[in-house]
Amino acid sequence: MPVLVTVMYLVAAVIGASFAVAEVRMLLRFLMNRAAIRAGMRPHRGTAAATTVSRLPKVTIQIPLYNERLSARQAILASAGQDYDKDRFDVQVLDDSTDETREVVAATIAEVKAKGVRIEQLQRDNRAGYKAGALAAGLKRSTAEFVAVFDADFDPRPDFLRRVMVEEDAFHDPKVAFLQTRWAFEHAAGSLFQSAMALLLDRHFYIQKPSRAFAGQVMTFNGSAGVWRRAAIDAAGGWTSDTLTEDLDLSYRCALAGWHGRYVHDIAVPNELPEEMRAFKLQQRRWARGNAQCFRKLMGRVLDTKNRLRDRWEEAFLLAGYGIHPVLLLNLVLWPWAVLYVDRALFWGMQALMSLATLVAPFSFLMTLRERGDEWRLRTVGHVLAGIGIGIGLMVNNTVAQVQGFLANEGEFARTPKGRSTDSAGRGLALKAYASPLHWTFWLELVVVGYCVWTGALLVQRGESLWALALLFWGLCVGLVVLLQVRPRR
Repeated sequence: MPVLVTVMYLVAAVIGASFAVAEVRMLLRFLMNRAAIRAGMRPHRGTAAATTVSRLPKVTIQIPLYNERLSARQAILASAGQDYDKDRFDVQVLDDSTDETREVVAATIAEVKAKGVRIEQLQRDNRAGYKAGALAAGLKRSTAEFVAVFDADFDPRPDFLRRVMVEEDAFHDPKVAFLQTRWAFEHAAGSLFQSAMALLLDRHFYIQKPSRAFAGQVMTFNGSAGVWRRAAIDAAGGWTSDTLTEDLDLSYRCALAGWHGRYVHDIAVPNELPEEMRAFKLQQRRWARGNAQCFRKLMGRVLDTKNRLRDRWEEAFLLAGYGIHPVLLLNLVLWPWAVLYVDRALFWGMQALMSLATLVAPFSFLMTLRERGDEWRLRTVGHVLAGIGIGIGLMVNNTVAQVQGFLANEGEFARTPKGRSTDSAGRGLALKAYASPLHWTFWLELVVVGYCVWTGALLVQRGESLWALALLFWGLCVGLVVLLQVRPRR
């Protein structure tokens, strides 16, 4: 057993340290080039911007929906209310809903059409391909050269298309496949839970994306709040549904075909955060499972590409991003036995490797807070600690999703329940909020918490109380996720 534990723990330590090194490289790049990165994040005025109606690019706005009775109306109104010539854009509501969302959509579309906006509700008799299938079906009915995509909980400002297509002149480079704008989170300053979620996601938009854009690495589409060049979608093979992260999949297929994406930080699109942990876990499972599917599908092509991608190994770590969660869980499971059976000198060496990963997360969050312009307060400390706790506590949920993604293609595209209003129909019609059922991973998380308690007590009994503190920390992180799932809906 000592040999087996040593080998397995060494593997976990090396892989964990590798993820940490990739993260440290990104953070150091951001710190060393902060001024240049910030300059690149500022919008520029296009020199060849279209100024006449006849030269304005035609854009189709797609809103994929599935049972979004609380958000559909506002998403449609925001998309249809663009300050862009009405003859140069149209709106497709890709409505796969099976509930009263269809009636909400129909009523809202009738209201919008009366204002002269070209808009249609496209309904399929099945959800084949889920979101990717709906987007592909909508493209067949569009003749526009550009396609904007907004999920139901996004609220684009009226100047979105004008800023992207005219002022920013985002597609002046003919090899730009898409433009991604920044997600801005509504209610981020509300509960501690939502503030922590916002911090976890803001790290991606404030640190990772600007850093990758500066380094010329693959820019990825985030599924919403962006505009695609139709020719790039077609050239890369179109939307496909063999992964649950069709956005990540298409981004890399475009990169491998010689296209690239752009990120504009200063154009922000407000959207909603999940209101409860059950919904957030569901969203994370979909992302983690799709990430594993993309890793399995694309990793060979990424590593085999020599001229298209600037840093193939860093791209490999991005594709393997959610893989840190299985590593964390394996480390937790092996920890007490490594303390008891691994040679102490070797064990200390492994801890030197793992300490890098331990320090990266808080430093990354602190940098995110600084870039957001947040003042340092006692409440901010709580946001950072909650962000670390939830990020680590999701290891069970996301490990399950990763395993599922490596074992099988596709899977059900489960929507994340959200909702901004109880008056979505706009006519005083009270609509019930969507419920998030308790997922079976909840019980596995309870088992992990129990394992931390049992093995922690074992280490204390064996005179290893100091090392038992790590199990206490992990148990508290997973326990926080468990606790947030049993709290009543606000």
